[in-house]
Amino acid sequence: MCGRISFSDSTTTAKKLGVLELDNPREGDVNAFAFKGSYVFGLVDKAPENLREFHWPLVPGWCTTYPVYQTHNARSEDMAEKASYKHLLGTRHCVIAIDGFYEWEQTKEKRPYHFSMANGDLMLLAGLWDYNTKLDAPLLSCTVITREPNQIIGEVHNRMPVILTREQMGIWLNTSLSYQQRAEVLQPIENSALLKVEIGKSINKAANKSGDWFKGPDEKPICLF
Repeated sequence: MCGRISFSDSTTTAKKLGVLELDNPREGDVNAFAFKGSYVFGLVDKAPENLREFHWPLVPGWCTTYPVYQTHNARSEDMAEKASYKHLLGTRHCVIAIDGFYEWEQTKEKRPYHFSMANGDLMLLAGLWDYNTKLDAPLLSCTVITREPNQIIGEVHNRMPVILTREQMGIWLNTSLSYQQRAEVLQPIENSALLKVEIGKSINKAANKSGDWFKGPDEKPICLF
């Protein structure tokens, strides 16, 4: 699962990717989640030299109303069977560029963690995009592809986004390759490539944009008696 993320402003993102900036630069978000009206930045396979602003979650091109079902994540195991995604495979691939994502330990305590790249680079998520012209205004949107986790993420959650290396990004966006060739990159990234940090529970408040949770996990009360 990948439903809460942090990402830099469009100017910083474009510079790190080495691509052209948006015509109208946008701010980043330290505590973003998929909902109607939210956005992320990334690249599409049709013209990967330009940064794009995507609506997140995906709004399929054939929808005449905003979807009521969840489309922010596409499971790699069954996306070829889903009406929202199967027509995009091999034809509309994208990469979503973020700083990191949040997950909560699946225990009673539900401790939050932030995952980022150990080398400080952008985190490049494999995704699918679509373009809708049936709503009030044309909409470019995306979904993040997920799969079973590697060890470091599996310690916290039973799903992970597909995280690409720079080389794998080139393959995923390469329209001259077959879908089978492009899909070979949908593998779990090496554990050593990721940085896992326990953070404070103030991240739980979706409206909190302060980033104060990065100061560290909440201190547990000490029992004196």
